[in-house]
Amino acid sequence: MDNKSIDRARCFLYDTLALLFVEEHVKNNKKQIVENLRQISLNPFDDEVGEVANNIVNLIEENDKDILYEEYQNLFLVPFGTNVSLSVSWYHEERECGEMVVKVKEVLANTKIRKDEKLFKAPEDNFGFIFTLCSYLLEETDNKINKNLQKDLFKAVINPFFERFYISLLESKSPIYVSVGIIVGDFLSLERNYLNLN
Repeated sequence: MDNKSIDRARCFLYDTLALLFVEEHVKNNKKQIVENLRQISLNPFDDEVGEVANNIVNLIEENDKDILYEEYQNLFLVPFGTNVSLSVSWYHEERECGEMVVKVKEVLANTKIRKDEKLFKAPEDNFGFIFTLCSYLLEETDNKINKNLQKDLFKAVINPFFERFYISLLESKSPIYVSVGIIVGDFLSLERNYLNLN
């Protein structure tokens, strides 16, 4: 597989994760989420990932209520019970809007895009926003500057903290987001190896 094909696959996976961790997407783009997860289940980069992607699709499609958005709310928005933070700053210094917001903004300052305040209500260090930014930076596979920025973003913001994030998802007991946690952990571990950041 050539580098362009790899980058397209990486972009697709980041885009899928963004769909699962941005509230507006979870609320309004269920069809796209199911389609992306179905593609992952049919073309998995890992057997376990293919299996859990298929399980998520089945859970969403077999449930009368909007189980995906309900689980998103219970896990990421409700402040009591099992709450998992989507803030990288929380995993870095156990507070929201910390140093990691500055690091993401430094990457953003080198691009032509800015945060869409209507779509992204959370700060820039939110995992959903970061996954969206990674996808954007990989979209133009010939753009070396953006690819370098994506590596810098991964190295400074994602790599040191994603393990704590996905372990929190695995411990959440959410039928959907435990499976999403497996995808997060496996994909970002592969990404770490691909970017030679072991």
